[in-house]
Amino acid sequence: MTDKSPHSRSRNPAVLALLLVIVGLFLVVLGRPRPAARLADPVSDISLTAVAPSLPTTTVAQTASTETHLAVSPVAVATLPAAGSSLEPAALATYCLWPGDTASQIAASAGISEAALLAANPAWSGQAGTAIRLPAGSIPPWEWTDPLPAVSGLNDLPFGVSGYYLGRNNRQRQVALSFDVGYAEGNLARMEMLKQRGIAATFFVLGGALVKHPDIIGQILDNGHELGNHSFTHDNMLGMEPGIVAWELQITEQLTGEARAGASTKPLFRAPFGAINDEVIAVAEREGYHLIGWTVDSRDWTEQISADALYQRVVDHVCPGAIIAFHDVNEANGPALPRLLDYLDHNGYRYVTVSQILAP
Repeated sequence: MTDKSPHSRSRNPAVLALLLVIVGLFLVVLGRPRPAARLADPVSDISLTAVAPSLPTTTVAQTASTETHLAVSPVAVATLPAAGSSLEPAALATYCLWPGDTASQIAASAGISEAALLAANPAWSGQAGTAIRLPAGSIPPWEWTDPLPAVSGLNDLPFGVSGYYLGRNNRQRQVALSFDVGYAEGNLARMEMLKQRGIAATFFVLGGALVKHPDIIGQILDNGHELGNHSFTHDNMLGMEPGIVAWELQITEQLTGEARAGASTKPLFRAPFGAINDEVIAVAEREGYHLIGWTVDSRDWTEQISADALYQRVVDHVCPGAIIAFHDVNEANGPALPRLLDYLDHNGYRYVTVSQILAP
């Protein structure tokens, strides 16, 4: 018999409401989203998730290793440690080929086999001034005991299509930083930055820039750097009459002396574009100049080059005794230069001027 007393009728709604509340809470708990899984490590995620599905199972482990390497390869240089960090990579020892060097001679000096040397340098050309890498375990050039090539004066140094291009001692870890400059915002800050790091560089100046900005000379000298001549107009001298070539040098030298009493661009001259022939060489010598080329062209004058590509280019070609060519501060070399200096510092290089690196 159903209880239909007033008391029982008043209690049933309350019980029903309580049951509804309990059921509702239960449903809420069941419907709550689960905690998100921890995000995969970026390198692991790239190696195993993106690569593995498209390759046979047996290659997954090898691919993971390869992808990890690619994350710090020259192609992805932006992922490398920040400039100046303790993780800045150390390089294999390098050597700049002297005219007449052979693979067998270098291998003997480095205490390795010729085969090992050539395997480490598959693009071997034997061209003087080329940077080669010595395999791990080699005796580095600065520890070689065989005598350096005989050099009694500047004329005994390697001379190429753009002038003298390699320092007297191509075994000690030293480089000459050189800059072909007119006037550009940021040049002064760069000169000051180099001074703060204890670096003396060589600046080849354009006479045309000195007409409106004679203070360039003081900026270079006051920051402890060396002067050189880079012509007045920056025109290609191969089509010039000898008298015009001489005037280009003379007017730039004159403007230099007017900008700072006693200042001189002699005896260093870098021809525009590095374009020289016997006539340009003869005129320059009559005017009291030596033609200066480079070992490493940073290619910072290339419109499409990036800071990362510029950095990698210099790193790939730098070697003891190198003269490295840069230009006015621009979007590529502005951020790349400090990072390059950190790399060179980390690998034991010191800095000298062009005059010093060519000195017998």
